[in-house]
Amino acid sequence: MNLNKLIQNKINLKNHQKFVSIIGLKPSKGARSPILWNKAYSKLKISTRMFPLDLKPHKLGKLINYLKRHDHFFASAVTIPYKEKVINYLDEIDQSALEIGSVNLIVKENNKLKGYNTDYSGCQFTLNKIYKKIKNILIIGCGGAGKSCIISAKNKYPKANIYLFNRDLNKLKKFYKRIKTNKKNVKILKNFSDFKKLKRIDLIINTTSLGFDSEITSIKSNLKYFSPISFSEIKFNKLNTKEKIINAKIENILDTFTFLKANSNVVIFDIIYQPSKTLIMKIGEKIGLRTINGLEMNFMQAVQAFKIVNKKIKIKKIINVMQ
Repeated sequence: MNLNKLIQNKINLKNHQKFVSIIGLKPSKGARSPILWNKAYSKLKISTRMFPLDLKPHKLGKLINYLKRHDHFFASAVTIPYKEKVINYLDEIDQSALEIGSVNLIVKENNKLKGYNTDYSGCQFTLNKIYKKIKNILIIGCGGAGKSCIISAKNKYPKANIYLFNRDLNKLKKFYKRIKTNKKNVKILKNFSDFKKLKRIDLIINTTSLGFDSEITSIKSNLKYFSPISFSEIKFNKLNTKEKIINAKIENILDTFTFLKANSNVVIFDIIYQPSKTLIMKIGEKIGLRTINGLEMNFMQAVQAFKIVNKKIKIKKIINVMQ
């Protein structure tokens, strides 16, 4: 089978060319990994190339099986929305990825596919640059990257109170049960009322897609116009008029401003990097808060992933050739 028949975009993969990939819904529309990996391969004079593979959900299993059998494939990054689903198709999972329940790197070893998670170390790198005493943390979202950030923050700040909020409460509860150690300070917010009452938060980590530069096709608007801070659920399926969309945006901005004003000592870490400043970051900066985007997290997870795939190359050299 031709690879182009499995994916939505078109790639120019030549016969006998060694390649790696990044699998996602639309990685060809802005994923950073192909730029970083291909720059590194070029500078290192290695003929391997990374290709973005845009994939419909129902073809995930077929694609994984195809790549496993391909003689010249040996690794793939994994991005939204397949970091959790891809686990079902792998032969082996690294221990840290198993605890997190999310994989963002697949490596073919001895004709078997093994899953790894480097979002964890990417998040750790960013958290290590926050030189501040952190007592209370709010983490929004529990997707693939969100799980990595939860475990990363828990390990970085073992004495801090960590409040978790996710639109799908059952998914969050299921993940909470997976946490094996040091979770007495990890608390689940069950509804938007609990969210609204939070005070003295020192660090917000947004891991949701709210704020990302991506179109919401159902309402012909963009996620970048919304913040993850909301006192009620944003029901995009019910925003069926321009007036409702405008009102939802205004309400969302006011909720964000009110919450950040009530937590005026907070650092905002948004793992989104496109745009470089999301709505929550812009509002935070307007009232004098420190904000951090996901560029360094994304860069360092790519460095770690490249290292796992290319074991003989030292980390410092990878950083240099990717910059």
